[in-house]
Amino acid sequence: MKAIIIITIIFLSALTGLQAQEKKNAISGRIGLSSGITYQHMVDEFRGYKGMMSFRDGGIQITALIENYRPLYLKFTDKMYYYTGMGAHIGFTRWPPKRGLYPNPFRTYNGSGHFAPVIGLDAIVGIEYRLDRIPLTFSLDAKPFFELFGQTIFRLALFDIGLAVKIHF
Repeated sequence: MKAIIIITIIFLSALTGLQAQEKKNAISGRIGLSSGITYQHMVDEFRGYKGMMSFRDGGIQITALIENYRPLYLKFTDKMYYYTGMGAHIGFTRWPPKRGLYPNPFRTYNGSGHFAPVIGLDAIVGIEYRLDRIPLTFSLDAKPFFELFGQTIFRLALFDIGLAVKIHF
């Protein structure tokens, strides 16, 4: 009987330890100019890395970001955070043949339109609301970027605003 009680105590203490661990990974879906899915890994409480696969301009872009998180001190809640970060992206775009303002020597033409690689730098700033009881976070962010090549040789997009829902695990 004593062995069963000891095993039960050890098992229950192990379960409590599992609940106390912080969830460091998250998967999210983002809706905006660059809509897509993201994977995030938090290094510590205030710093994380995010990988993003987004779909924009008929193509796919892969983005890597480094983000810094800070609490937003509000009177009505302590679950709001703001974050800033920077990173880079690479991918490709496609568009119909008659689109494009400036000639670009790096694009090719196939039967369905133009195709060109893109490479660029990104920034991100946003706010998020973290739920306690369930592993869910809601966020609103702005992710301005500039890129080289693509439809034009240089593109600057300041208003890539998006909404995201994250599931932590």
